[in-house]
Amino acid sequence: MDAATHGKWLADTRRFWDAGSEFEAKYRRICASTEFAATDDEAELRRLWEQETKEIVPVILKDIPIQREWTCLEIGCGVGRLLKPIAGRCKRAVGVDISERMVDWAGRYLEGVPNAEVQLNDGASLAGVAGASVDFVYSHLAFQHITLVEVVDAYLREIARVLRDGGYCRIQNWREAPRPVGQALRDLVRPVLGREKYRSPRYWEWSEGREVKFGGTTFHARAWKKRLRGCGLRPISTELGVGHDSWMWTTSVREAR
Repeated sequence: MDAATHGKWLADTRRFWDAGSEFEAKYRRICASTEFAATDDEAELRRLWEQETKEIVPVILKDIPIQREWTCLEIGCGVGRLLKPIAGRCKRAVGVDISERMVDWAGRYLEGVPNAEVQLNDGASLAGVAGASVDFVYSHLAFQHITLVEVVDAYLREIARVLRDGGYCRIQNWREAPRPVGQALRDLVRPVLGREKYRSPRYWEWSEGREVKFGGTTFHARAWKKRLRGCGLRPISTELGVGHDSWMWTTSVREAR
């Protein structure tokens, strides 16, 4: 990935996530379901926020034997919504995010949580994290917004770098819906003809009359697991449709170097 492509992607993506207010960040970016969109009442929004957080933490930790002495890392931590409960289960919790505003708000949200920290990153690397220093990497509602395959691949290589041998990785992203046979054949032929490789749609409707305007790259489960293995991450489980019909959760283990 050339620097110009990454720079433009990073600027566009930061512009999206640098919400105008903490309210907008929490309830219109991080949590953006129809229930959240239906109200401006902060008490109700806080209730929904806490309910959704309580429901998603067990999904993140499914089959993860988290230990008190572990270091855990979240990619795309936002204001620290998930980092706070994870910090209560481990020795050190580190979050990275590309939005400076999100990182600032996370600092306030995580006041009183001494073992949690948040770092600003460049949206593709984990430069502030030492190699083989992390026991568990997770990401929720972040990879689904990455619109460049090259950025996804860069993150996977970085996850493999920072994980200790035997460390766990659990990522949620969009899964590719089955394609008609004709479309699949055209996608195979395009690279042969020198045309751009198949890219999943950047826009899609997630409810009637409402369109997601910052959708990211989607993957077929088999292709996604191949990508993980290519980076030294061995998939041990894949779950489809957990939390959303088009979601895919994959748990991997860092293979021995």
